[in-house]
Amino acid sequence: VGTEREQNKRNIHQSLSTELDALADMKFSYVISCQKFGEQKSNGDVHAQDIIDLMARYPALRVAYIEEKEIIVDNMPHKVYSSVLIKAENNLDQEIYRIKLPGPPIIGEGKPENQDHAIIFTRGEALQTIDMNQDNYLEEAYKMRNVLQEFVRHPRDQTPTILGLREHIFTGSVSSLAGFMSY
Repeated sequence: VGTEREQNKRNIHQSLSTELDALADMKFSYVISCQKFGEQKSNGDVHAQDIIDLMARYPALRVAYIEEKEIIVDNMPHKVYSSVLIKAENNLDQEIYRIKLPGPPIIGEGKPENQDHAIIFTRGEALQTIDMNQDNYLEEAYKMRNVLQEFVRHPRDQTPTILGLREHIFTGSVSSLAGFMSY
């Protein structure tokens, strides 16, 4: 009798956990913009497989990358650029969306333009971008509720479109240049 009760508790817990995961997947999406994935994948780099393994471990995770291909048109080589969104399926990368770009997407500084190309794969009213050298500690999580409240419509007030907050960059103490760039 005791074993049967324990099994029922485990089944209920597993069912609730599955429902909560499904609810979180509907409310939040996680898109990582991975600049080098296309190049790593075409070169057979082991880092590409590491990214696929990460997506397999976290099924809600999606990866956006820029693919550069050379095609021949009228006996002339032309580069074609695409923004690609993938997910893991059976430990392989599966393409979800591919959007042909009008030209090279990274013209100036790579980091913000790499984030920009991935925005088309996001949804919802709020978007948070986190750099890989930005720590996401508990205090940052406490700010999120207040940040989202800034977008609530108030009578006679204009709702902000972009809201910027200072971020703590934990690599800021590595060098003088890193310290300068973290402000």
